[in-house]
Amino acid sequence: MRRIPIDSYESALRFMDSLDISAIKLGLERMQAVLGTLGDPQERLPMVHIAGTNGKGSVTAMLGAILKAAGYRVGAFTSPHLIHVRERIAINGNPILPDEFQYEVHTLKAHLEEQAVPDEDWPTFFEYLNIMAYRYFLRQNVDIALFETGLGGRLDSTNVVRYPNLTVITSIGLDHTGRLGNTLSAIAGEKAGIIKQGCPLVVGPSIPQEGVDVILRQAKMLEAPWSIADSNCLQVLPDSSPTKGLHVQHEPGGRDYWLSLLAPYQKHNLATVLESVRQLREQGFVIEELHIIQGLRQTRWPVRFQYFEREALVLDGSHNADGFLTLQESLRLYFPGQPLYWLLSLRANRSPEMLTDLLQAFPETRGVILTCAEPKDLYHAPNVLKAVVENGLKPDVAVHLMETPEEALSMLQAKIQEAAGQGIVGVVTGSLYTAGAILERLGTQKAVLSLSGLLIDI
Repeated sequence: MRRIPIDSYESALRFMDSLDISAIKLGLERMQAVLGTLGDPQERLPMVHIAGTNGKGSVTAMLGAILKAAGYRVGAFTSPHLIHVRERIAINGNPILPDEFQYEVHTLKAHLEEQAVPDEDWPTFFEYLNIMAYRYFLRQNVDIALFETGLGGRLDSTNVVRYPNLTVITSIGLDHTGRLGNTLSAIAGEKAGIIKQGCPLVVGPSIPQEGVDVILRQAKMLEAPWSIADSNCLQVLPDSSPTKGLHVQHEPGGRDYWLSLLAPYQKHNLATVLESVRQLREQGFVIEELHIIQGLRQTRWPVRFQYFEREALVLDGSHNADGFLTLQESLRLYFPGQPLYWLLSLRANRSPEMLTDLLQAFPETRGVILTCAEPKDLYHAPNVLKAVVENGLKPDVAVHLMETPEEALSMLQAKIQEAAGQGIVGVVTGSLYTAGAILERLGTQKAVLSLSGLLIDI
């Protein structure tokens, strides 16, 4: 990898590809060593550190949009990316520009070479971007940076920060059990690893009690003031629609919020965001109610139950059991009883039986298309999925196998067109990367607006 000269944006991408996007090395030693030679930029950034099985991306997107509406310059480090890697490092919703990306890749590579860091101690793909984000946000003088954990919390590379303004744990569920543990308590313990001595903590409202107990035990041990967000005071109103947005009211007759993020489970993330805003206000951040209203309207977080009206198509990045349950809730709210045609893919590290459970919940299913994104060896082969998902379908429901997400989308669009007038809805789910490939394909088929560096329907 050291032999790749960084003299263009394209060469910077080639170098990043050489780091292997799938490589995971849990632990902080390599990060701490490299950041120490760089003057620990992570300690000079006002920061919110966000962990959670689900919801951390939505919380980051909403909180970032609210802070931007309040006039702050907001950095965000998120993962994974949908279309291009620059999405992972953004300021006020705008991904790092190609020339800035090239500069950060090049200067960090030069620094590592100057320090004679052995090959085995070089940062992974995720860690490299993580370090780049600290340096870029500091160089760009952001007012606050929002950092999502990549996996877990305690040993995640983002956990090198010692003095964040706020830590947030959005949810706890059984995911990545091979690395984080196979019980809610074990996973909660890993997420609770982001809690810091004396640093305020916000806990999401839907975490099971056994997870809450573990998190609060850690918070008390570290004397971290904590609060649990309350979503019981938030109500999803029936005039919510996939075109107007999710209408949430704070207590009967209270404040109304319209969310651009449609899924009804977003009320739980909204509760977490509102409590996080309260905590930041106590630290001197000036955030008015109008900023909250504007920010929630302007939040962009693609393929999280994203609806394309002209295509009668839902893109959803759910890929674990909890995510599929919330997808069911969303479909029943917006499309009750309507016929569905599915486009599914699933990573090989996840149980395909989850898709069976999902399909069994919708007897109105008209058909299923199975595919996988690149690299294919990270996915269940479509023919393997077929043998499993058929258990959740009526005998007369057709199952099609397609080589690529793009081919699968073409078939799905054709099936929807054939059933024009019958109210059929296409649903893409199972993989964020597959949804991202389809989002990009949709962008080549019609006029799109580039907002926050991503493609959205206009």
